[in-house]
Amino acid sequence: MGVIKVEAVFDATKSKVWEALTNSEIMKIWYFDITNFNLNIGNKFSFYEGEKKEYLHEGEILKVEENKLLQHTWTHPEQSSGTSVLTWNIDEIDGKSKVTLTHEGVESFSDAGPNFTIANYEMGWNALVKTNLRNYLYGIKKIVFTQEINASVETVWNKMWDKKSYTEWTMPFCAGTYFTGEIELGSRIHFIAPSFEGMYSDVFYLIPNKLIIFKHIGMLKDLKELPIDAETEKWTGSFETYKLNEENGVTTVTAEIDCVPEYINYMNEKFPLALQELKKNIRK
Repeated sequence: MGVIKVEAVFDATKSKVWEALTNSEIMKIWYFDITNFNLNIGNKFSFYEGEKKEYLHEGEILKVEENKLLQHTWTHPEQSSGTSVLTWNIDEIDGKSKVTLTHEGVESFSDAGPNFTIANYEMGWNALVKTNLRNYLYGIKKIVFTQEINASVETVWNKMWDKKSYTEWTMPFCAGTYFTGEIELGSRIHFIAPSFEGMYSDVFYLIPNKLIIFKHIGMLKDLKELPIDAETEKWTGSFETYKLNEENGVTTVTAEIDCVPEYINYMNEKFPLALQELKKNIRK
């Protein structure tokens, strides 16, 4: 049986978690945009995934226990004849909320091709629960920046992730910032300031010259990785994504940052300057 289970504990009330799982206006912030979702038993709902509106999803509400349990079917009628069941459980532990997502029957989608493997579902659900839901509950916002550059996508990519030029275009954040590690899938990266403090992250997803997603893990001090403490727990697992797209010799760089509330103003000020610096350096 293809059973996936994802668990996470959040410093939030059960009612706030329940609202995040069942309020369609909130769901589209961290989950999916499901306009015909409601909690009536037997209600059928549907939605497409992502900006490109790919992969039709359909579901039917099976069980509802307010602030405790939500269960519904999960199917992909355009890709597969299979069906599965998704269950959300909310429990209280020491004043916090434990969320358990269980997805049963994923193996029935084996006729849908390589994008519907159990491994892909595990990666997706972990990101949705442990990062997207957590970000909503803790007020972490996704902020987006774009910059057009008159250069090929290969030129821009190389300028971004060459270690010497990385120090140049990130100067608006902190002069002398650099990174160690290799831009390879699964690689551990240390982003370091001249003070030898910084952040350690993993390359979570990578398509060279097109897409890179960093998963931020924790903080550095004296070049050493610090353990996850209560403060870090609020943002560990957050993503920093760079997308590159070239049309007619112009490459558009899109940066998407999961940002804690206290750094939003700082990022809104500094990130455009950094991307402008990247553009200026490529023109040299």
